[in-house]
Parts: sequence; C-alpha cells; structure tokens
Amino acid sequence: MGSHHRAICHCGFESSVRVGGNRSTYLEKSYFPFYCKDHGLISVNYVGPIECTFCQSKDIHQYGKLPISIEEERWPTLQSFDYKAYSKGNLCPVCKQYTMVFKGADILCD
Repeated sequence: MGSHHRAICHCGFESSVRVGGNRSTYLEKSYFPFYCKDHGLISVNYVGPIECTFCQSKDIHQYGKLPISIEEERWPTLQSFDYKAYSKGNLCPVCKQYTMVFKGADILCD
C-alpha cells in the first residue's frame, strides 16, 4: 500500500511525499521521493521513466542515496521495494543543508 510522508526542515521547509502505490495499480504507478536541481523535492513514478515530473530531466537523485542523503540508520523510514530512505541526513531543497527529515505515514487506499 502507498503512503504519504512529511518532509520537514528546521529552515521552515515542509512538504508531503508519496511512497509506493496501491494494490491494484502498483505495477504501473509507484512513487518515491527524488531531488531535481530545478524543482527540489519531487515524487517520481519509478515504474515509468525515472525523470522529473515537471521538466522531464533525467538528472535527478533518489533520496536515501548519496549525494542527496548522507546518513543511514538501521531501519529505513521510507521504503517501497528496493527504494529506501532514512529519517535524517537528507538534503533540504530550500536551505541546501542535510537537515531535512522524513516523518510519519498516512496510508493511501486509492
């Protein structure tokens, strides 16, 4: 099942990201947070082409991996199949510090 998580930074940045998909369409639509240098934090459908949903740039980076995330914890906060990201050490698209954290989950049923 898919879920929504909050991305929060001490600079005041706050956003929602979608992770995974739903039971009936996850093979066509499953999402994970990525970083685009022009559009910041984006949710990308990783089943389709891995590109920015706004500008179609392929120069994007998955949260949970270098160079966008620098800390690994024992258990990922976000996970969808092989895509994983951790709570701390994520690049904030506003202040450009590794101070953004992922929190919480609201299960999606659509």
